[in-house]
Amino acid sequence: MTTPVIAARSVGTRVLRSEDPRLLSGRGEFIADINLPGQLHVAFVRSPVAHARIIHMDLSAIRDADGVALAWSGQDVAPLCEGLVGEMAVEGCFPTTMPLLAKDEVLYVGEPIAVVVADSRYAAEDACELIDWDFEELPAVTNADAALAGGPVANPQLSDNLGLKGGASFGNVSEAFEQADQVVQGRFYTCRVSAAPMETRGVIADYEWASKGLRLWSNTQMPHYLKYMLTAYLGFPEQGVEVITPDTGGGFGQKAHVYPEEMLLPLLAREVGRPVKWIEDRRENLIAGAHAHEQFVDIAYALDADGKITGVRTDALGDGGAYHMPPWSMAVEPWCAVVMTPTGIYDIPAAEYTYSAVATNKTPVGAYRGVGYMAGTLARECLADDAARALGMSPFEFRRHNVVRDFPWTNAQDIVYQEGSWLETINVLEKMVDYPAFLQRQSELREQGRYIGLGLSVFVESSGESTATSQEHGLGDVYHDTATVRLNPNGTANVTIGLSAQGQGLATTMAQMAADTLGINVEHVSVQTARSTSHAYGSGTIGSRGAVVAGGAVARAADVVREKVRLVAANMLEASVDDIQLTDGLASVKGVADASVSIADVATSIYFDTSSWPEDFEPSLEATQAYDPAQAMFSNGGHAILVELDPETGFVRFEKVYSVEDCGTVINPNIVEGQIRGGVLQGIGASVFEELAYDESGQILTTTFLDYGLPTMDVAPPFEIHHLETPSSHSASGVKGMGESGLIAAPAAVLNAVNDALTPFNVVLRDLPLTPQRVLKAMSGELSTAQQEATSTQGETGHA
Repeated sequence: MTTPVIAARSVGTRVLRSEDPRLLSGRGEFIADINLPGQLHVAFVRSPVAHARIIHMDLSAIRDADGVALAWSGQDVAPLCEGLVGEMAVEGCFPTTMPLLAKDEVLYVGEPIAVVVADSRYAAEDACELIDWDFEELPAVTNADAALAGGPVANPQLSDNLGLKGGASFGNVSEAFEQADQVVQGRFYTCRVSAAPMETRGVIADYEWASKGLRLWSNTQMPHYLKYMLTAYLGFPEQGVEVITPDTGGGFGQKAHVYPEEMLLPLLAREVGRPVKWIEDRRENLIAGAHAHEQFVDIAYALDADGKITGVRTDALGDGGAYHMPPWSMAVEPWCAVVMTPTGIYDIPAAEYTYSAVATNKTPVGAYRGVGYMAGTLARECLADDAARALGMSPFEFRRHNVVRDFPWTNAQDIVYQEGSWLETINVLEKMVDYPAFLQRQSELREQGRYIGLGLSVFVESSGESTATSQEHGLGDVYHDTATVRLNPNGTANVTIGLSAQGQGLATTMAQMAADTLGINVEHVSVQTARSTSHAYGSGTIGSRGAVVAGGAVARAADVVREKVRLVAANMLEASVDDIQLTDGLASVKGVADASVSIADVATSIYFDTSSWPEDFEPSLEATQAYDPAQAMFSNGGHAILVELDPETGFVRFEKVYSVEDCGTVINPNIVEGQIRGGVLQGIGASVFEELAYDESGQILTTTFLDYGLPTMDVAPPFEIHHLETPSSHSASGVKGMGESGLIAAPAAVLNAVNDALTPFNVVLRDLPLTPQRVLKAMSGELSTAQQEATSTQGETGHA
């Protein structure tokens, strides 16, 4: 029996998001909306100092306060759980254990040192003020370079402050730099930021002592991993644990971790015998939710006489904060920055990288949309502009001169890229911006004292996080997801996937995938995302894997059901199974115009009419299938961003964004374009507005949205988006991931645009964020020589 090609009736069309009517009308159910009978409320006492030894702690006043049911310190919790081990299976990662409550030493402002359970959040918060504790303040480590050099220890588990150190070399890098006609190099800094999801973190725990069952509500991105941790660290019986994920107001990687709060609430619920609830406030989110970025990337290109890149050296140093944040650890930024795509889109035969992460007395760094890729792309793409200026080439010309053109292509690491539209992306972007017209306008405006700039950034990203991707990069992580598809007696379908929704439209895109496979209308498909670990399994909503992995599992499960329908339809129509095709709600015989039966009638017959069944037919119309891509896959694209600098205020005004995206087969252009817009705006925020600032004592200075700036719609520029489609050779329908691509490349485009506008001032900036003060200093000549000059040497090795 052969399977006919699936007709793309829904995939590729602008289907409206099925989630939106419920969410936009206020009918969503977020974790703060959930209240259980008899629930108590939780508040945390958090350290007000960055680094101190606890010498005294007395919770008796808290325990005697009105409405308080329980108060615990680290001494109370340690016998139940010593802490969470954080590490990543990469070369040179040294693990740390993060306690659920600090017991002997606090390592960052915001670290929880005590927990209070009370009748109300008000009573719990008030009781926290009654804590009697004393501490001996220790030196705070707040500078990554100083931490790397030794000196005061930020975390006693890491005596040299090193949480990570490693590297690798591919090809003859030394020869490339020794023989180089020119070397360009620079150090780029990405500041510390917060994912700042619209909805903060939250947990509700309900323990049933008779069955020893635990129900945990969490707005996590990784419900099944959280369930595993609850059983592995706390000893709850796995078969009795259910993690429930309600509607979630954004995650962006911050909710892809297991936090002390999530582990503490089940213990508290078991202790008090009642449900307990904790909802994070915004101050807690900014000081205790995982931070992101803050790394230095040193990079150097060796160039031959023709301007071809013959070698690249990259070193990434990450400020990891106080602990490894499980499961990703402080390796997730610097390691990803240099290892995942060290050559980017460029055909570079030799590459060398080193990476390190150091502990400091700051909030731990973890995953964030485009993690690592953003900093790595910033360094590669901004250095590409430096190289173009040094060679007297346009940014488009330099990239076109060095880009990979033929596929399949194997990079210096021996990683195979099966397909891509890297050259076409450059060409399309150049046409979209009308580069000659831009140059003329730029010249005319400069004569008027106005400074506009165009920034280009072209990227390739690993998408659809999978076991194959992990193995390609030397990791041992295993990923797989399941989906269940059931065709109902009336021809409608129910789909259950193992990934939780974070606002990215999974219910809509998965309905489109299922509808085309089953041959029915998308309106007849209902999709249930991972609201409970009791249903489909998922490795997590991370790594641009939703459409690829969940879509692959849905397509496989739907295909099993599809073949059941074809078998019965063939029997009903007295035709060969090979001639049966399912489209537009009909099972029809290929080439016979009037030979068809509705899929609904076929489904009804399978459920209720045995006479329609072929011999030895098994009538189930429900299937569960797993999917994990067999090979690593890569999306690509690029942005060109047009800015104007205000010479009086230093403010960066964003005039327009041009985006090219190639995520293989586009399931839904509306959703893809929404992801691009949202990602680019996040990138603009990380480039210009956002920074989690600390003083020298380790005090965080940005604890509200009055201090921590976010991009708002008044700064959002218009977009022009162009889709390229180079389908994957091995995913369902040729789909590739793209949820992180907007953010990955945007900061590099912003920095390049600002530097292009600053050309008349002979200054090049390399640090984010591009604050008005920094831009004004650049325009007034107040920056140091080291900050102003783009480093370019002739015939020197220039190790980064």
